[in-house]
Amino acid sequence: MPLCCAEGVYRTCRNRLAAPLILTAVLYLAPMRRGRAEERLDLKTLYYQETDNRIQVIAPSAQLEKELSETLTIRIDGVYNAISGATPTGAPPPHGNTATATETVVVPAPDFSDRRDDDERDGDGESEEEGVNRLLDRLGGDRSREDRLTQRLGRVRGATLPRYFARAGATPKPAPAPSPSPSPSPTPAAASPSGTGTPITRTTTPTTPGVEVPKQDIEDTRVGTNVELIKRLGRHTPSGMVSFSSESDYVSWGLALRDAIDFNQKNTTLLVGGAGNFDTVEGAFLTGSEKKKTYDVLLGVTQLIDPKTFVTANLGLGYASGYLNDPYKVAEVNGVLVPEKRPDSKDKQMVYLALNHFVDSLQGSAEGSYRYYQDSFGISGHTLGVAWYQKLGAHVVLRPAVRYYMQSAADFYGVWFTGDPAYYSSDYRVSEFDSVNYGLKAIWSPNDRLSFDAAYERYDQQGQDGVTVQDAYTTANYIIVGMRIWL
Repeated sequence: MPLCCAEGVYRTCRNRLAAPLILTAVLYLAPMRRGRAEERLDLKTLYYQETDNRIQVIAPSAQLEKELSETLTIRIDGVYNAISGATPTGAPPPHGNTATATETVVVPAPDFSDRRDDDERDGDGESEEEGVNRLLDRLGGDRSREDRLTQRLGRVRGATLPRYFARAGATPKPAPAPSPSPSPSPTPAAASPSGTGTPITRTTTPTTPGVEVPKQDIEDTRVGTNVELIKRLGRHTPSGMVSFSSESDYVSWGLALRDAIDFNQKNTTLLVGGAGNFDTVEGAFLTGSEKKKTYDVLLGVTQLIDPKTFVTANLGLGYASGYLNDPYKVAEVNGVLVPEKRPDSKDKQMVYLALNHFVDSLQGSAEGSYRYYQDSFGISGHTLGVAWYQKLGAHVVLRPAVRYYMQSAADFYGVWFTGDPAYYSSDYRVSEFDSVNYGLKAIWSPNDRLSFDAAYERYDQQGQDGVTVQDAYTTANYIIVGMRIWL
């Protein structure tokens, strides 16, 4: 996922919205401004395009920050997304197009006895990113808003039933868990957790070039807004945020509370916060609407080491429950396409570490970060990021950056299934893959009231399980342009 990412649209690089903030590289690189209230208007537009005519997103956004008094600030932002293109359905490619080698293995039954049944819209079955992003978004994270827009892609939904069913030669069943039946020969089965832990057949399918997975066309729009109040009370800076987001088949309300507490003559900042999201889901396989709830807590600290160096450490915990499936994804079970089925609760944990250092001799600032994520679905992820902010003259800053991400597969992921698995998903976003995101951003500040920025990013994703066809994964380019006006 890119310093951002797609179909998960993508990593919430937020405008480093307030974590225990002692500002990042820009603290040293931005032109000096007159000391007055930090009132500003940010306008941005994201254009995101995957290769092979897959997902396209156009997303203008705006954020207004205004001081209501000497100690009270309001921040309001809104975004509109226009989304279209093709996305994988979860159905496997034609089995005859791939060479296979089978082996029999015993897969232990996963212990979901204290959970209900299915997955979370954190990325609609996407990897770690979306849930972590939302946590950092609302509690004060390490990312900028342009990446939050991209991260949003994983929530894209189609408005009609997938068209691939007829081509696949099978009819989806409303029942989520089919009865055990013999695997229709010569149909092989992908490795998957079974409900009993009995032997199942696993077939490895080389990611043969040219083999394509079924896709469906989608078209949707999304509008979203956040309203946040920030109060300064001595060494405390508490804030509260209310958020709302609406799509044709998804409505989300959110609430976040946090407090940044300064210690040690403001050289140390402690961040504590909590957030909740309350969502209503509709979709192709639902006769009505379903509910989903997500709760997150964050504990973080930022420590100023010297006037040019600071470190950040965050610990995040989350829990989601309710309807956690993607209502448009299917899986092939015993030769029949059925709606995917995931556990309906998920625990997740995240650790984030970052170091920022300004280099006098180069008039530039380095930023390095590492994030570890794991959840009860069996997914674990590692993210490494490096960025350099280079000042050129009095008014220009360049920021090259690269980010590497790798994750393991969910316990219930497979290409196709046999037997009586308790949970199953063929959504490539919960498979084993890695990705590289790299790009360049330029910021031009002609005076102390105005700045412009433009960024180009490239995102490349590669499957690593030797089973999922590479065509399921995505490559994308995106451009972000914006301006900031100090009021």
